Amino acid sequence: MLNAKQLCELMPHDGLMCLIDSLLHWDDEHLVCSTKTHLRSDNPLRSRDRLSVIHSAEYGAQAMALHGGLLAQRSGQAPIAGFLVSLRGVKLHRERLDDTIFPLLITARKLMADSGNLLYAFDLTLNHIPVAEGSAAVMARREV
Repeated sequence: MLNAKQLCELMPHDGLMCLIDSLLHWDDEHLVCSTKTHLRSDNPLRSRDRLSVIHSAEYGAQAMALHGGLLAQRSGQAPIAGFLVSLRGVKLHRERLDDTIFPLLITARKLMADSGNLLYAFDLTLNHIPVAEGSAAVMARREV
């Protein structure tokens, strides 16, 4: 199993902005990970001592980036950073992420991949209760 530092090396974030603690399962099409960073008082997304559920999109995007990084690593390539270009069908089922004691479970499923364009679905749960869901389009950043 990879530790949190190794997971961060597969994503375009570091330090406190690396929000995923552990990888539970992954394959070619999806990934399941978890975190307790939503409970940390030094979470960089907190505002007014709260962590809004709107930040679920960032957690979902980091799960997608981690999936891409794992796929790249397996094929012997360096991870490629991507740009989040759109969110669709996002449903938020609560107001906050930090008013719980449970780890946040994040699932990302690759729906489509075509020459640098990716479409993922994501969902987040706390203790098997839905927190947020939606889909995101990502465009891989190519070096010029």
